[in-house]
Amino acid sequence: MIKATHLSKRYGAKTALYDVNFSIGKGEVVGFLGPNGAGKSTTMNLLCGYLEPTWGRVEIAGADMALQPLEGRRHIGYLPEIPPLYMDMTVGEQLSFACDLRGLAHKGGVRRDYIDALCRRTELLDVRDRLIRNLSKGYRQRVAVTQLLVGSPEILILDEPTVGLDPRQIREFRDLLAQLAQEHTIILSSHILSEIRSSCQRILIFSEGALIADGQPEGLQEELSGRRVLLLELAEEGETAFRALEALPEVLSVEREETGQGSWSYRVAHRPGTDIRGLVYETLKPLPCTLLALRPQEVSLESLYLEITRRNEEI
Repeated sequence: MIKATHLSKRYGAKTALYDVNFSIGKGEVVGFLGPNGAGKSTTMNLLCGYLEPTWGRVEIAGADMALQPLEGRRHIGYLPEIPPLYMDMTVGEQLSFACDLRGLAHKGGVRRDYIDALCRRTELLDVRDRLIRNLSKGYRQRVAVTQLLVGSPEILILDEPTVGLDPRQIREFRDLLAQLAQEHTIILSSHILSEIRSSCQRILIFSEGALIADGQPEGLQEELSGRRVLLLELAEEGETAFRALEALPEVLSVEREETGQGSWSYRVAHRPGTDIRGLVYETLKPLPCTLLALRPQEVSLESLYLEITRRNEEI
């Protein structure tokens, strides 16, 4: 659906984005992660055709944005950080205006039914005839997202969509995003780690105008450390299990610590790209120990982000 090739943007002597390459497939939910000024919004503006790249190329659903900008834009719904809403319009008027901008031909009752269907999808039907200025920030954000859906674009691009929302509104917005992800390719930008973690299947990390990492958090963690970690809790006597785990061919190291509750916790580091849970279970089953817990170690997106950006700054 989206392909960026050697994408770069300069403003005079300042380079805002340099040699960015990535592609996004249909149905993916991708997070752009990075601090303010990292290049996230510039990349989004280039994808949408609001900016022209200094060099490089953007393709949207096969359309080259330099040669076929209108064709590419038909596939995109874009929500900037400050939603483009007219405070003196009602919700219905704002959405009807969006229909006109999209070039939708239906009028009268057909237009009203279409807008009602959009409002029903985003739970705005009860406020359809209210002025936007009288809505809460959370409802205004819903109006902005509903506006994106006019014309049924396959790609939704949202720049910092939860800025200014309270915790309850953020949770409601995440629920809405999860519904939209079933039918759309979505790009979500944020500098908030929890936002990316809760909403996205894949992350692209930007720093100082460069794309410095691309992948799932687990895969990026493996790439950085060269290992995965399995956490175990065992009730055992002696070190039989410890020696058995150390002897497994895929295991790189084993750390063992007493929990103080009659059990031991283990950190079993193993080679990336492998899943040794079944092997560990079969290895421990005949031994004089009881397996109380077994789970992969969760990746800390915060530590991952800090490590990647630190390494990039050292290069």
